[in-house]
Amino acid sequence: MERLGEVTKVDGKWLEITFCRPSDCDKCHACIGGSKTAVLRLEGKANVGDKALVEMPDSVVTQASLLAYMPPLFGLLIGMIAGDKLIPLENSLGGVIGAVVGLALPLGWLLMTEKKRRQNPKWTPRIIRIIHTTENESSIPQTQI
Repeated sequence: MERLGEVTKVDGKWLEITFCRPSDCDKCHACIGGSKTAVLRLEGKANVGDKALVEMPDSVVTQASLLAYMPPLFGLLIGMIAGDKLIPLENSLGGVIGAVVGLALPLGWLLMTEKKRRQNPKWTPRIIRIIHTTENESSIPQTQI
């Protein structure tokens, strides 16, 4: 997956790149709190106002999505079922307690292992091209704008 963003801040070797969300996302608002922009901080050389073409392999995006959603979902369901069976309280309170614990465990694991994933270049988006403001924008592939 490739996205074109604009360099909005330069801090030494770090670039802050702002992306407008694709029009496909306009109706959902599930991510980024409904904001129309997302900001990414990557290492590179550019000036404020330059465009940056950033790449993240589709397989990694899919893996990240599965990792973010599946363990918590399974934890919630398994915790709910186990809590209902192991803690027989009125009004399915055992299931609610189990669901909370079952959701918290995978989320805690994801948080604890996040630092390791961030250090792995496989999980890091990379800048594949900087388009300086002096370059002609017609040199940018139209599918990326």
